[in-house]
Amino acid sequence: MKLRIYNAKILTKDGVIQGELRTKDDRISYLSPVSTLDWQDWDREIDLKGNLLVPSFKNAHTHSPMTFLRSRAEDMPLGDWLYKQVFPAEGKLTDEDCYYFTRLAVAEYYAGGTTFACEMYGHTEAVAEAFADTGFGAYIGSGIFDFDGGYDAITKRAEELKSRIDKLSGVKYALAMHAEYTCGAETLKAVKDLSEKFGLPVMTHLSETSDEVASCKERNGLSPVKYLAEKGIFDRGGTGFHCVHVDDGDIEIMKKLGVNAVTCPCSNLKLASGIAPVKKLLDAGVKLGVGTDGAASNNALDMFRETYLATVLQKYLLGDAAAASAKSVYAAATDGSAFGLEGADGLYVGARADMAVIDLSAPNMQPLNDVPNNLVYAGGRHNVKMTIAGGKIVYEDGEYLYGEDYGALLEKCNAAAERIKNEI
Repeated sequence: MKLRIYNAKILTKDGVIQGELRTKDDRISYLSPVSTLDWQDWDREIDLKGNLLVPSFKNAHTHSPMTFLRSRAEDMPLGDWLYKQVFPAEGKLTDEDCYYFTRLAVAEYYAGGTTFACEMYGHTEAVAEAFADTGFGAYIGSGIFDFDGGYDAITKRAEELKSRIDKLSGVKYALAMHAEYTCGAETLKAVKDLSEKFGLPVMTHLSETSDEVASCKERNGLSPVKYLAEKGIFDRGGTGFHCVHVDDGDIEIMKKLGVNAVTCPCSNLKLASGIAPVKKLLDAGVKLGVGTDGAASNNALDMFRETYLATVLQKYLLGDAAAASAKSVYAAATDGSAFGLEGADGLYVGARADMAVIDLSAPNMQPLNDVPNNLVYAGGRHNVKMTIAGGKIVYEDGEYLYGEDYGALLEKCNAAAERIKNEI
């Protein structure tokens, strides 16, 4: 698809410019303050009338089918939440359930200016198909753990998943293990060998809670970061989801081995897990991503909320109002390279054509004192007028443009959620 977007404010790595951007297929083909009237055969020309074009959000950690648990289990201790609500409900899910609950998540992502996610969930093929069918980009893994049946079963299943998922449009297999505390020695050996065989980094939940870290030290004499590094899990780099309770030594290892960190502030606050040391990670040169986690523990898949909290919580944590600038956190939230997505770190010629249009005429965006700062401190999903994924317009002014029958989708999702509730 070829788009011409003009009379636009465009947020680039160097700041906001007034100009024109064009796309060809899934890439940005032109970006300049100068508008050249060469009258090409555009699929669509869009006059933004001074509104803002920004790189789309890249949700660096999520469990999309968990939309079915939104506001289902609230205000209870983490153990009860997991073992009395989440796990029993997940046991009732079918492939079809996960397909449609993922499509519900995609609708929420697109409406909030998100076009790509790093996904971990069971029923992995069904989830991947939902992403591919909606044009949503994703790296997706199942979250390998001990219950997957031992070395041979784990490696065979991973090879099958990779072969099938990598054939889908816009979706790639990610080597994801659930966490240190759910992966014994045999499972870790399988993950390490798969990383070497596939040439892939390993993604995992990492140092999310203080109990997790204390338990790992009690069993292994090391923190989760140090233990997994010792076992060779991060020999090809990796990504740690949450990283709330990493210490200076952990951060040094992460930098050395190329382990990226993903902060999920809403979920970490709601589950009382703590506040990740975002400033320390950034200052150390660890690549940072921002994620929502699942709708069961967030409960919104809203990257505007995440960027705001990721910024202001550092100021509170450190007692320093200058800590973790809004612009640095927003850059992390729109940078897909935190989980290996190339060409997804801004708007420039050759980059992926993944963008969102922000309505600057809304009251919360006025006056235009500092647009990038305002995106984080005042912006919200209601400011998103349009979302472009891979050069295709998928959302515009409240309408989904990728073939989604939203009313039918809601009926399917509500019926499935009610069935699961009654089966437990």
